[in-house]
Amino acid sequence: MSLAALFGFGSVIFLIVMTGAFLYGMTALRAAADRDNYRPGSAKN
Repeated sequence: MSLAALFGFGSVIFLIVMTGAFLYGMTALRAAADRDNYRPGSAKN
């Protein structure tokens, strides 16, 4: 396997993992903000 193919494969995997980590982080942050009623307008009551 050439170095270019290896680098391309690695960068694709890296992008997928980073996208998943970013989406998970945003979801966890939003859940924590909703739980603590941090954002005005997001409270359910």
